[in-house]
Amino acid sequence: MFKKLISLITQKKYLIVFGLGLSSSIFTFLFFFFSNSLFFENDPKKEKVDIYEVAKEEAIKLGRIENDKEVPKIGPDGKVIVPSLTYYDIGGMGPNSNKSFVSNISGSNNYLSMEIAFSSYEGEKLGDFLKEYDPDFRNIIMKEIEKRKTNEFLGNVNRNRFLNAIRDSMNEFLISKEEDPIIFNAVFKTFVIKQG
Repeated sequence: MFKKLISLITQKKYLIVFGLGLSSSIFTFLFFFFSNSLFFENDPKKEKVDIYEVAKEEAIKLGRIENDKEVPKIGPDGKVIVPSLTYYDIGGMGPNSNKSFVSNISGSNNYLSMEIAFSSYEGEKLGDFLKEYDPDFRNIIMKEIEKRKTNEFLGNVNRNRFLNAIRDSMNEFLISKEEDPIIFNAVFKTFVIKQG
């Protein structure tokens, strides 16, 4: 049967029809292959949004800080004045408020004791947020501690990763509450790992 099909195709009248059909199929394939890139644009990769730049732009629009890019303020000494940061403690107000964190470190008998302060641009209401969402923020910090083992707290690079993760998680929480992500930075006031 296969030989019979080949002999039919090789006959002159069928060879032309077969050639036309094959070339038509190839041209159709090539048309759709190349026209796809002409008519349909590929979706560009979504760029990661820097929430700190977004927050700064919003603060500039609302007049909470000056736009240091367009109209920098110059001090008496001739240097540009950078908008100053204000630092706040977590853990409520007053001398008896609980500002420290003490937690066992996963997979060891060691424990961590620390105090953290958070900064935002001067004039922003971070202090109010730290009071209003204190239990939520403390929970976020404890979850970030639980994710790590002792060696992930050792060295400046690891501690900075830890602080940045706390900052990012807290800003994401503020966004979920439809607030501006205004935590600029997190810093340790005290940081001690004690071996059990």
